[in-house]
Amino acid sequence: MQFVSPEELIKSDGLRIVVVKGGPSPWGQAAKAMMEYKGLTLKAALWQGGGANEEIVNWSGANSAPVVAWNKEKPIDRWDDILFLIERLAPQKPLLPESREERVQIMGLSHEICGRQGLGWNRRLSMFAPALSSGKAPEPMIKMGEKYGFSPEEAAQGDNRVIATLNLLTKRLKAQQAAGSMYFVGQNISPVDFYWAAFSCIIDLPPNEICPVPDAMRPMFSRISDGVRAAIDPVLLTHRDRIMKAHFKIPMEM
Repeated sequence: MQFVSPEELIKSDGLRIVVVKGGPSPWGQAAKAMMEYKGLTLKAALWQGGGANEEIVNWSGANSAPVVAWNKEKPIDRWDDILFLIERLAPQKPLLPESREERVQIMGLSHEICGRQGLGWNRRLSMFAPALSSGKAPEPMIKMGEKYGFSPEEAAQGDNRVIATLNLLTKRLKAQQAAGSMYFVGQNISPVDFYWAAFSCIIDLPPNEICPVPDAMRPMFSRISDGVRAAIDPVLLTHRDRIMKAHFKIPMEM
């Protein structure tokens, strides 16, 4: 993947993505991996965590990454809009099947991972909780907390919601394996497999040779409750490792 400056990215045509610098932001990493799986050519720029990112914000209207754009179309930043764009650009290698039943399963599971009040959303709340509750959080984290609706009450529920989603994914994957499938839905890889592989990194952070997170940031990603740790079934990590080895660039680019 070619990294360019924000200015060059904005002026370019074709497929472009803005990803978070130095952190395993799973929304962006999953989108990037699906683009590469489909053989799409893309350029990328880096979102500076805690920075103003004025060029990107003024261009896209989004206040976080990922941001994706295709030619002169309006930039998009919602996970489902990005997925549908990726499908449109490379329909010959689909990630969404024709089966309506399987599509419903895929979109439902994907929302539980990527969407509002989903796995990533609630994990962010629990990651922010120690700093935000201390009253000494840096301004960028305060703004992120506001975006995700942080409150002590919401943060207290975050881990329980993460555990419920992990239990759901474990049950689903084991049922699929018992039926002879290697994937979360049907007999073929789908967005759910990519999303789980990417989002698992903020639940169980891989080593630097896979996920090169700065040493100063690793404690925030690595700190999880005993309840969440107990809910990370080995079947989930085995699946994550297989999908990442086959379909993600390692070490992850960020």
